[in-house]
Amino acid sequence: MAAGGFAQTKRYTLNGSVNDIENAGITNATVSLRNMASGSEFRTQTDSNGRFAFDGLVAGKFYLTVNAVGFSTVSKIIEVGLNKEPEVTIVLPVGNISEQVNVTAARTQVTSADTAVTVTVVEREELERKNINTIGDAFRSLPGVSTVNEGSFQVRPRIRGFDSNRVLILVDGERLNNGRTSTIQSGIEAGLVGTEQIETLEVVRGSGSVLYGTDALGGTINIITKTAPRSASDEFRLGATFNGFFSTNEKGRRGNLALTGSGKYFSFRAAQSLERYDNYYTGDLGNRTIDGVTATGEVLNSQSHGSNTRIDSRFFFDENNDLRIGYDRRRAANIGVPSLVGVFNAFFPFSDRDKFSTRYETRDVTKYLSRLTGSFYYQNQNRNFTNILDVPAFPPFFPGQFEFSETITDTASIGFDIQTDWNLGFRNFVTAGVSFFRDHNSDRRFHEKIQPDFRTFPPGLRRSVETSPSVPNASFGSFAAFVQDTYDLSDRIRFVGGLRVERFFSNSTATEGFSIPLTKDQIEGLGLTGLTDGLSVSEFAATGDFGAVFKLTEELTASGRIGRSFRVPNLFERFFTGPGSIGGLVVGNPNLEPESGTNIDVGMRFRNSKIAGSATYFNNTYRNLLSNEQIGIINGTPVTVLNGLYQTVNIGRARIQGFEAEIEVPIKLGMGFLTPGGNIGYLRGDDLESNQPLTTITPLKTVVNLRWQNFLNNYYLDWTTRIVNKQERLSPAFLTVNGGAEPGYAVSDLGGGFIVKRERMRLSFNISIKNIFDRLFNEQFVFAPARGRSYIFGSTVDIK
Repeated sequence: MAAGGFAQTKRYTLNGSVNDIENAGITNATVSLRNMASGSEFRTQTDSNGRFAFDGLVAGKFYLTVNAVGFSTVSKIIEVGLNKEPEVTIVLPVGNISEQVNVTAARTQVTSADTAVTVTVVEREELERKNINTIGDAFRSLPGVSTVNEGSFQVRPRIRGFDSNRVLILVDGERLNNGRTSTIQSGIEAGLVGTEQIETLEVVRGSGSVLYGTDALGGTINIITKTAPRSASDEFRLGATFNGFFSTNEKGRRGNLALTGSGKYFSFRAAQSLERYDNYYTGDLGNRTIDGVTATGEVLNSQSHGSNTRIDSRFFFDENNDLRIGYDRRRAANIGVPSLVGVFNAFFPFSDRDKFSTRYETRDVTKYLSRLTGSFYYQNQNRNFTNILDVPAFPPFFPGQFEFSETITDTASIGFDIQTDWNLGFRNFVTAGVSFFRDHNSDRRFHEKIQPDFRTFPPGLRRSVETSPSVPNASFGSFAAFVQDTYDLSDRIRFVGGLRVERFFSNSTATEGFSIPLTKDQIEGLGLTGLTDGLSVSEFAATGDFGAVFKLTEELTASGRIGRSFRVPNLFERFFTGPGSIGGLVVGNPNLEPESGTNIDVGMRFRNSKIAGSATYFNNTYRNLLSNEQIGIINGTPVTVLNGLYQTVNIGRARIQGFEAEIEVPIKLGMGFLTPGGNIGYLRGDDLESNQPLTTITPLKTVVNLRWQNFLNNYYLDWTTRIVNKQERLSPAFLTVNGGAEPGYAVSDLGGGFIVKRERMRLSFNISIKNIFDRLFNEQFVFAPARGRSYIFGSTVDIK
């Protein structure tokens, strides 16, 4: 049916030319034309006179993008079929500013200037230049983003004051978050995605609930992985890529080998990577001593090992129909928690991920239905969290104490997503669909205690073993329908509005060994009645947003957006019952309400051949945020649980507001461009109930960057300084526990490299010095110190 409908559609031709500012034609400029509705893309190059042509086009709106070596990239929206622009002339100014295109902000490809949300795109070439240890390093210099944790595996992003499961992480548009991972004490591990498999990182700051549902409270990160493209000819081509990485600080080694094949009807990419990181070293200690850090600066228990296997294949049935099938296998082992050694030690013996996914896409289905996609995935995450408590003996009064706890969580996830894109005329574009996911979790636990027995003197030791799981076998999932409408009132005014309705379910079943070590009255008072026998909780959520984009001039755009966001409590928060990692007894709360927010963003963007910049102000108010609180009294009776009883509860209202800005100014200098730039982000968080500051809010972060590259983009030098201001605006309770304000710091990196390109080969070599001055510092609200100076070498050989 799709092929028949396509054959009957009237076709059009688009002709054009690409010139420089002196009206001379530019030879071999790359011209790309992409249907804004269906995503179909065509590519050609200009001839010796700068001319190009596209034949066989359907009516609709297209993004025309032109780039050439030594010139700034220019993008323009072209309406084909209205006979408005039979001949297109593109003038390329000298420069190196390019337009960013992403798929995360609108679930379809769109430029940053055409969306009302704030988004940053990090391309593969930039990731190579940054010489990142792990994916977590890529977030540190982005506006509005900081990081949590240290080490080579566990670094997580914090967006606009939110981290853990309040940030949704997608892999190729599919959820990496699951319903079992803790939100208070840890979060989803971005390290479960192999660094060398990443093609693009897209970071959306602000609510993403309308398009992606729960967890997209602070922001959404879409990790787009590499795939093999379709060949433009009948010839089947084989290729290979090798990536190498070495870091002197922790003797980090990483290697990746990928084989690719590309034909007219079939393509594939098969890749294998291995990595190993020893303990890292912090900055210059001077005369200072830090728990968990040796006198030489070695941060104990910060190591990790890993490997990644990825197979991706695509089948192209015709110009409009293709199928993608992929398998991803991630293995990580011996993952330490930096600095956590001595009396209490914690680590992950393994954290594994297996994923199978498939996606079918058909384009130009009918006159109005421009694209239909359906995807399905199965994912399994299996990890072991182990902690050891070893208290030395003090004879004859204390014989010592030893505890060993091992929890293995096995979370199997399935999900599907059906999306339709409708081109309802030249000014109205609608994206609508349904999505479903379900996480099923089962835990295995072993807890051994060797404790003092004070019934005799001198005291002896007694041993006990407990195998009861902390979370009963349980499922968490949802079914949702969403729609987003983009309407161009004119060539300069665009409105975007969306709505999502969603039904969530959390189910636990009677599980052998699961129990609640409280009295009947305490269980009833905490709302836990029936938890050991199985509970079913269902919730309905509806959310929407509305935004507008105003193109004030060809160079200046204003935007505004207001929307609702939400996050539904997960299995850990509802059902977890057992010892907390920081002591005491933690119990679940099946009666939790979803967290919700009202989000307002307003911004300006400016872009021409000489400067690009943006500024955004946001004001987000949240209700029913979840917090792990100590319970002192139940039904009027004081709690007598050793080391305290804790439960996740909904607290009042909070507000997080701030300002973000970016700028880039390329200056033609000698044989290349000198580009000063950077970004700045300011955050302020307030508890509106207690009228006190929120904690874990980094107040002011500034990133200053200076890059030089030649006209042909063969080699570059890059200097980056990141400055984080001291945070004194903290609650009195946090100031007391923290021992004062959270220190600020400044850290600088220097990098350089070269790129050699031939017709079918690309070779790059990069060298970086991270933390040039070997500063001793901690990322704010992170216990372990950051890495000290490190020399990093990266190389890529790509043969197509």
